[in-house]
Amino acid sequence: MPFQDIDDSVSVETPRRPNVVQRWARKIFVQDWSLKLFALAMTLVLWLAVTGQNQPENIRTNVRLNFIRPPDLDISNDPPKSVDAVLTGSRSKLSTVSTNELVATVDLSEYRAGDRVVRMSLDRVKMNLPVGVVVESFQPSTIPVKLESRIARELDVEVKLEGKVAEGYEVYSAKSVQPSVRVRGPASHLETLRMAPTEAISIEGKKESFTASHVPINVPDQKIDLLDDNVDVAIDIGERSAEKSFSGVPAISNNGGGVKPATASVTLSGPSSVIDQLKQEDVRVVVDVSNTGASVARLDLPPSFKNRIKVLSIKPAKFLINN
Repeated sequence: MPFQDIDDSVSVETPRRPNVVQRWARKIFVQDWSLKLFALAMTLVLWLAVTGQNQPENIRTNVRLNFIRPPDLDISNDPPKSVDAVLTGSRSKLSTVSTNELVATVDLSEYRAGDRVVRMSLDRVKMNLPVGVVVESFQPSTIPVKLESRIARELDVEVKLEGKVAEGYEVYSAKSVQPSVRVRGPASHLETLRMAPTEAISIEGKKESFTASHVPINVPDQKIDLLDDNVDVAIDIGERSAEKSFSGVPAISNNGGGVKPATASVTLSGPSSVIDQLKQEDVRVVVDVSNTGASVARLDLPPSFKNRIKVLSIKPAKFLINN
């Protein structure tokens, strides 16, 4: 039986099974490498996006102005109602800002009366902004403001009417039940204001008197505050008036005696239908004689005409009593 030299034999080693660490390393770094590379790229993109969101940015937006006035002073000029504000913050923070609701409050409480230039500094102007958003600057950076004393006064009411009453009728009077209203504002503005007009009251087609309730006062000057902002207005409407004159009207004293001259001329007014019914014989002048000898002439009419006729004139104005 032949023998094989031990050096001539080829030894084959049995491969060792990978341990736990090697198996995990293979799974992490070797298996599904394309999928892992894609995930790494996505992670990098997301990281760059998040980093970009946190980078500070600027936006410029328009904001309304609200002024805190000093006690007993008013702003008499017309400063701008809004300015542009430059806001700084991250993109995510700036996206939470509601630009339509932004208000910049300017504190003027320490200013004195006169022409002032207000600097829009961050210590004087306050804005309600989300955390992480700050005001960088305002444009314009200064605002001219004129401050003067605020005073109150009363103004007579001026009644305004619109339209036409019915044919054959007219407005006898239109008066505010409250003859004056209280207003307040800068002294220079109130000095030029003479009346407080109402909003126009429609009388279109009206035939009867009426009262308009709670009619707004319409002062166009926006610097004026209305302490009484509405009134009731009584409007007296009736048949169109007519005038009628009579001459040779008999005149007597109130005690039945004679007077000189014995006749007078009178001019009367009243509704057309009433004036047309009045005749010469319905009219008489009575001279009231006082104990002092003074005389006062008045018109004497039948009861159906009293309180419906207005005396415009009696001539002569003086009468002598016959002794």
